[in-house]
Amino acid sequence: MAVGLKDSLFQRLSDIYSSSRVSAQPDELAVASKDESANAPVLPVAVVWPLNAEEILRTVRLCIETRTPITARGAGSALEGSAIPLSNGIVMDVSRMSSIRNYWPEDLQVEIEPGIVYDKLNDYLKRDALFFPPSPGGSGDFATVGGMVSTNASGIYSVKYGGTRDYVLSLDVVTGYGEQVKLGNRAVKRSSGYNLVELMCGSEGTLGIITSIVLKLAGLPEGRLQKAYKFPTERAAAQAVSEMRRYGVDVAAIEFLDKRVIGALNKLKSYGIEEVPMLLLEFHGHPSLLQSSSESAEAICSEQLGLPFQLPEGQQPWEIRHWVTESIKQLLPGYSIIRNDIAFPISRLPDMVTFCYTIGEKHYTPIFTFGHVGNGILHALMLARKHDSGEWNRAVRANIEIVEEAVRIGGTVSGEHGIGLGLKLQFLKEHGNAVELMRQIKKQFDPHNILNPGKIFDIA
Repeated sequence: MAVGLKDSLFQRLSDIYSSSRVSAQPDELAVASKDESANAPVLPVAVVWPLNAEEILRTVRLCIETRTPITARGAGSALEGSAIPLSNGIVMDVSRMSSIRNYWPEDLQVEIEPGIVYDKLNDYLKRDALFFPPSPGGSGDFATVGGMVSTNASGIYSVKYGGTRDYVLSLDVVTGYGEQVKLGNRAVKRSSGYNLVELMCGSEGTLGIITSIVLKLAGLPEGRLQKAYKFPTERAAAQAVSEMRRYGVDVAAIEFLDKRVIGALNKLKSYGIEEVPMLLLEFHGHPSLLQSSSESAEAICSEQLGLPFQLPEGQQPWEIRHWVTESIKQLLPGYSIIRNDIAFPISRLPDMVTFCYTIGEKHYTPIFTFGHVGNGILHALMLARKHDSGEWNRAVRANIEIVEEAVRIGGTVSGEHGIGLGLKLQFLKEHGNAVELMRQIKKQFDPHNILNPGKIFDIA
């Protein structure tokens, strides 16, 4: 975009936004240029901070007129590059749209703006013994619900309660036509036309910009019971998970941590935990149900030589889980993370865990495995130095082989983080000629290809 056009665009954005909510300052552009992925940052032309749907609508219409790409952003915690803008585009940061607009506790429903943070929403809801269940792992204190909808995020409690898509009843969105559209309604069961709400969930801002969300909620459990088990090998721990799911053990959360992860946690936080593979479990329900479910899980763990494990005094399992990614990131100074979030049939979890370590050895790449494995989702993180091209390329190749193996056994390249920029090639291999149908859908919502272009797939 020529300098004159940049100046003209910025002036017109300044007609929509107050001076404190539009910026082309280098430091603010730098923040908006990246997310938590390993993808290279890209400086946008400007950043704007809308406060309402009308400002979003006017901005999209301006971008249509000027053919300016627009990337919506919440906390910037995306892990596959979906929040990275284009160099001739603008970033729309919706983090200041963080209000609860309506609340119907008698219906177990709430209407929110997209920038509200997950933990803050649940802090508000707990007064009525309600919650929005799909806890996004270790990022609940900064992840926005709009971002969770954008990637159909899941998390710790998704084993029992499901992912984000299962709780979205309706969305108000601004499409690439420059129109406001309401998708869905407050009925919890409907058979009325195409399910555009679910289509929007997981679309990573490529079909519309969300201005409000109606969520259904769940009741806080009557009781909770947490357990931890240690295992002689990662495969044994994975087999225990597969068996628990096969036999229908009523478990709310199953988190798997391999011994390398435990080592990284000990180094960062000095937990002093025995460095062996572990499962962290949580059960929800009536005390009698908690006991029976816990006994069933313990019997299955025992069959795989798993032993009950007592965490150090004062340590909570989800606090430990919160620090996993950060501990890996800090383990080797100068190294960067390459990650995936593959998902596959749960019976293949033991094989997939074993495959990850085989690939790591093949490419001389340290691999750390963990995740919400009760849903068949596994995170395999690799560490490599970007300035060492041989080392970095080996780690990239290891990641590709792991992702392709997940697809080969009937799985997907992403269980919860989305495609963004990082998994586009593997996405094409997973979906084949169905991608052309997706391109046609994209064109119906965004005929000028201004909404987060280049993410998930390219427009032919």
